[in-house]
Amino acid sequence: MIEVESKTDIERAILSNRVVIIEYYRENDSRNKEFSRAVKYLEKHVDPSILVLRVCIDKNPELSKDIKDAPAIRVYLDGKLVFEQYGSFGKSDLDLYVLRRSIRHVLRSFNISMKV
Repeated sequence: MIEVESKTDIERAILSNRVVIIEYYRENDSRNKEFSRAVKYLEKHVDPSILVLRVCIDKNPELSKDIKDAPAIRVYLDGKLVFEQYGSFGKSDLDLYVLRRSIRHVLRSFNISMKV
């Protein structure tokens, strides 16, 4: 997973890729660690054209000004935010299940079928 540390890198990634998933997390927080496990598993099994990024909001507060809580995930499609989720269920397998179903549902609502 690519760790992003600049606004320019995020903007470039969103504009250069059809689907981008960004995980926002806090270091040393147990909820975030479980959620990150789910996102890392998701990254390994999604369509290879989907770009997955990470942003540490402790180290990069300027990249997460509008993030209400962590962990959080955002999905961009063709440069537009189409899905976001705040918080976790505290179990990586449940988080993975919810993320996959939610992202798949959102993409299908735009008539896009990709492996998620």
